[in-house]
Amino acid sequence: MNNDQIINFYQNNGFGHIDLTNNREIRSLPSFGQFGLMTLRIFNQTGAPEPEVIFQWDNLSSALAWAINLSDFMALVEKYNH
Repeated sequence: MNNDQIINFYQNNGFGHIDLTNNREIRSLPSFGQFGLMTLRIFNQTGAPEPEVIFQWDNLSSALAWAINLSDFMALVEKYNH
């Protein structure tokens, strides 16, 4: 896990990905159930999304940085880096 990669992802409002261990990664996706809602999900080794949404925010009214502060975001990413 690379702190620069996490910070860039955070500052770019969830665009890109964050590499995790075991060839997994975090990516953001639009929610298919609600317009403007973005979700963060883990993608497994085959590139398929895992079912759990680990974080979501309203991309129409706020940026990722407004929805969660950087230190909490880094702690969230660390929680899933196993």
